[in-house]
Amino acid sequence: MIKNHKVIFSIVLFLVPVSQTSIDIYSPSLPNIVKGLATTEAYVQLTISLFLLSLGIGQYFYGALSDSIGRKKSLFLGMLLFAISSLICYFAPNIYILIIARFFQGLGAASIAVLSKVISVDLYEGVALMKASSWVGLIWGVAPIIAPVIGGYIDHYGGWRLTFFALSVYGVIGCLFIFLFMTETNHQYKKFNLKSIIKESIEVSKNKDFMGSTIIIATTNLGLFVFTLMAPFLLQNILGESQIFYGYMALIIGIIYIMGAFCSQYAIKHFEGEKIIHLFSTLLLMVGIIMVIIALFFPKSIFILMITSSAFAFASGFLYPFLVGRMFAPFQNMAGIVSATYGIISYAFSGVITILLSTFVITSLIQIAYAYALVGIITYIAMKLMFRYPK
Repeated sequence: MIKNHKVIFSIVLFLVPVSQTSIDIYSPSLPNIVKGLATTEAYVQLTISLFLLSLGIGQYFYGALSDSIGRKKSLFLGMLLFAISSLICYFAPNIYILIIARFFQGLGAASIAVLSKVISVDLYEGVALMKASSWVGLIWGVAPIIAPVIGGYIDHYGGWRLTFFALSVYGVIGCLFIFLFMTETNHQYKKFNLKSIIKESIEVSKNKDFMGSTIIIATTNLGLFVFTLMAPFLLQNILGESQIFYGYMALIIGIIYIMGAFCSQYAIKHFEGEKIIHLFSTLLLMVGIIMVIIALFFPKSIFILMITSSAFAFASGFLYPFLVGRMFAPFQNMAGIVSATYGIISYAFSGVITILLSTFVITSLIQIAYAYALVGIITYIAMKLMFRYPK
């Protein structure tokens, strides 16, 4: 085990919320960005969708790059790009500049999104890796708790631009921590070879445990993104609530996510992973379908919105360590390329789906219900394919 592994892992945990915070801290401001930049809901939602796309694309290259030049240099470059692009978002004069800056912000945030997993694999193995993954998932869940509440107050008192300035400062602090306190964890360097990377990615993606785990993580995370993308417009524009109210609703969802992550640490010791994954995938399918039916009768129910969103949030936090352990198990010596392949598939998938969802004009709870039903269906299909066919 690397001597100062606690310091390194602490830096990783400090930076883990970057990708999620970059969405949640300004999600309460989405309706006000529409007004402030004189644009449409669909264009503003694209700032989330393209962020997710670039988050996936960036992870593909950061994973392989970290195998070539090291984890520390790769992470530092990514956080530097994140800090600069966040500052551009702060000064964006129109929606088009904001969208472009958000794309590059996602490329920067991709560094920690993929390297948090890679460095965890460098530092730990077996049960220790599962516990580390659980902590990563737990801290990742802190962002949905804190960021929307802070973002709601910042937007209310200082305007939506101030949130991007805060993200830029976060990025600068991260760069300093990496430069001053982090040591290299990769001791098996590989020459950067794009052809080889693509070939290895194809081999990794053929593994049913990897692909199934990746899609399930992507879809359960998408359940969180559905709330972030669509709930602000329902709560603020349709139901007349404030951005601060939305922030506290997101706070509840974040708490539920953390509860799922905490419960998973107990379940890892006492239950078989395959049965847990099967059970939760089935339950999410049922929850999604039931929500569609109920939303037809209660199209403006905040209670139904919160119950369903909480179910998907709990499942996301609970399943994460089970799925990460299953994903990496066959590829202990290929952590970089496995994380890179996971990143581009999962986040690109989420980006594409959220682009589709951005075409929905939010008029009631029913549009959100359709989105959750879609998440449940994809999760269930991925689970059945993962357990049905041999490796």
